[in-house]
Amino acid sequence: MADILLNVEGMKVYYPVKGDFGKGREFVKAVDGVSFRIARGKTLGIVGESGSGKSTVGNCVMRNLNITSGKIIFNGQDISRAGKGELRHLHKQLQMITQDPFSALDPRMSVRSIILEGHHIQRMDKGMSRTELDELAERMLMLVGLNPKFADRFPHEFSGGQRQRINIARALALSPSFLVCDEIVSALDVSIQAQIVGLMMRLQEELGLTYIFIGHDLSVVRHISDQVAVMYLGKIMELTSSDELYAHPLHPYTQALISAAPIPDPEADLARERILLEGEVPSPINPPLGCNFCTRCRYADERCRTEEPPFLDVGGGHFVACHRVNEEA
Repeated sequence: MADILLNVEGMKVYYPVKGDFGKGREFVKAVDGVSFRIARGKTLGIVGESGSGKSTVGNCVMRNLNITSGKIIFNGQDISRAGKGELRHLHKQLQMITQDPFSALDPRMSVRSIILEGHHIQRMDKGMSRTELDELAERMLMLVGLNPKFADRFPHEFSGGQRQRINIARALALSPSFLVCDEIVSALDVSIQAQIVGLMMRLQEELGLTYIFIGHDLSVVRHISDQVAVMYLGKIMELTSSDELYAHPLHPYTQALISAAPIPDPEADLARERILLEGEVPSPINPPLGCNFCTRCRYADERCRTEEPPFLDVGGGHFVACHRVNEEA
C-alpha cells in the first residue's frame, strides 16, 4: 500500500438549526459520511456544484471547523479532536491557500511581513536574525516566481495572479508537507490560472508536497489531480483516478458535469451529448431519503428514492454510490 499521509473516515459535519412550528431541532448536513485517502506526494481533486461541501471538507481537514463524527488521520495521528496546542504544531505541516487573493492579504502589511507572519505566530522566528528572516522571505518569493525586490511592497501594488503567488509563498514559508488549495484559481483569468496550476505542479515535484485541490473547473482539476472525488449535497458520488474518471464516468451526476464542461475541439464539442440536469439541489436540511441525487437523475427508480446506495469499489479502485452502476458491476 502506498504511504498514506491523510486518511478521512466517515466524516460528518452537521450544523443545528431551529425547527419550525415546535418541531425538534434539525440539522444542515454540510458533509455527510465522507471517506478518502491521499498518498504522500499525490493530489486529490474535489469537484462539485456550489454548496456540495467541497470547501467544508478542506476546512475540516485544516481543523478550521469541528466535525460532528468520523476521523481525520494525518501522518498516522488522529487530529479529529486535537486541542489548540496540538493544532498550533499541526499547522506547521498543514497549510491552506484560499480562493480570493484580494481579501486574503492584509493591505497594511508589506509582502515581507505577510510571508513571515506564520513564523511569528508559530514562534519559529526566535533565534533567527533579521538577515535570516529577510533572506527567507526573499527566497520564498523567488520560489513562486516573483522578484525578491518586491518584498517591501504592499498588496495593492500587485495583480491578482501575483497576489495568489504571495499567498502560496506565505503558506510555503513554514515548510509544510500538505496544502489545502480551495478554489485558488477560480478568481483569476484563464491564462493566469494555467500559470498558477503549473507553479503548483512544479512545487509539488520539487518539494514533495501533498494536495487537496478543490475546484469547479473540471479541466483544471483533471490536469493537476491524481484522483478526483465528485461531491453532491455533502456526499462523495464517485471517486477514482483522474484519467479513469474522465474516460469512464459512471455516476449520472459525474456524466452530467463532464458533458457540460467545454472541450477545445469545436466540432467534437458540438457533436457530443449534453446531459441537462432538471430541478434544484435539495435542501441539506432535508435531503432525499434514498440517493441524494435521485430528484435530478434521469435513471432514478423507486429503490433510488427509498434506499441510500452504498459507496462501493466497482473495480480497479473506482468507487461509486449508485444502485444502477453497482448492479451492473
